[in-house]
Amino acid sequence: MVNDSIKAVIWDLDGTIIDFKIDFIRARKEALIILKKYGIPDHLLSLEKGIVDTFQIAKDILKSNGMTEKDIQLIIEEIDQKVIEIEREAALNASMIKGIDKVLYHVRNKQLKQAIYTYNHTENAKLSLERVNLIHYFDVIAGRDSIDNPKPHPEHLNYICSKLNVKLTQIVVIGDHYRDIQGALNVGAHSIAIHSKLAQVEKLKIADVIVEEKKIPSKLIQAIDNLI
Repeated sequence: MVNDSIKAVIWDLDGTIIDFKIDFIRARKEALIILKKYGIPDHLLSLEKGIVDTFQIAKDILKSNGMTEKDIQLIIEEIDQKVIEIEREAALNASMIKGIDKVLYHVRNKQLKQAIYTYNHTENAKLSLERVNLIHYFDVIAGRDSIDNPKPHPEHLNYICSKLNVKLTQIVVIGDHYRDIQGALNVGAHSIAIHSKLAQVEKLKIADVIVEEKKIPSKLIQAIDNLI
């Protein structure tokens, strides 16, 4: 990793900035209903798997059944529209992670740029940030619809850094999921993991630092200052 000075903090959204109470089970059920409609057998569909993982399995079946890439893309869009509707309901009821406003204020006073790095749809991410009055802290908000390959694929952070006009080695990525931290590792960026009540701490150990959610804001501010 190149030891460049830090110029931006890139934040995950759900579980890091806000508590985004999306009904994941409902979203998965809607996705499974659509996939069954297009011939994916029941034994390959499970509510235990995330929508992304399920669709990766389904995609191979759809191809083997003779569907074109265009047909498959239309199915993806059909599922995405259902998920967007459910996300929007959650965005309208978003609440702020306790103390995170003090961290965002501190980072801004350090004159660092800030961005959102989320798997949520961009407009729903903006809506949730507006609901908790935090949107003014962010220079860029990039959801899954901003790129072809969302986190942990390097494209997501590459896109954000191009918008911020900073190098990948000049950012700190902060998130509560291993995908956030893996995304940072994939591009050689610094990372801070938030150990929230839902996070699996074993998977977060790849981060530079782990901060307990209950120790926000003080320990998170300290961890950021130690990196910059």
